[in-house]
Amino acid sequence: MPHRYVIADTHFHHANVIAYCGRPFRDVNHMNEILIRNWNNTVGNQDLVYMLGDFCLSSKFEVNEALCSRLNGRKVLVMGNHDRMQPIKYLQAGFRTATRKPIMVDPGVILMHEPFADPAAYVDPKSIYIFGHVHDKHCPMDDYPNCFCVSVERIGYRPIDLDKLIADIRKGRKNHD
Repeated sequence: MPHRYVIADTHFHHANVIAYCGRPFRDVNHMNEILIRNWNNTVGNQDLVYMLGDFCLSSKFEVNEALCSRLNGRKVLVMGNHDRMQPIKYLQAGFRTATRKPIMVDPGVILMHEPFADPAAYVDPKSIYIFGHVHDKHCPMDDYPNCFCVSVERIGYRPIDLDKLIADIRKGRKNHD
């Protein structure tokens, strides 16, 4: 049976993100290859992966297409601020869906790239919010039990099981493994 996974902020081909976020890689090629290996060791071809933005720093179609072709699974992109191609180009590159807006994957489960700057005004305690964008930096949504950041720096540089994450959040467990 296929699984659902979620991940954000891979930043393929972005050399500066290594120093900016203290990523444990020698260089951008090492980072790209480890991220691809971790993804493919986790995700099967029939699995669904929600990529919550900042997939690749390059806006060259050929670069994004080559990456998509190397990554297992069916891929959905919730575009981030570094995803600069038009949504149709991401579809042509290999994503099943590409949108600039948050998506609801289950009743009350919202996947988004950028967290709310003022969560008190927007976060519904009955919903679950899964986001990226902030990498290893603290943000106000981190303080809410129903919100979880899936930037790669926080989840071991590999996609994590979405259904297990949702179950953990519903049980009040924020330390997802």
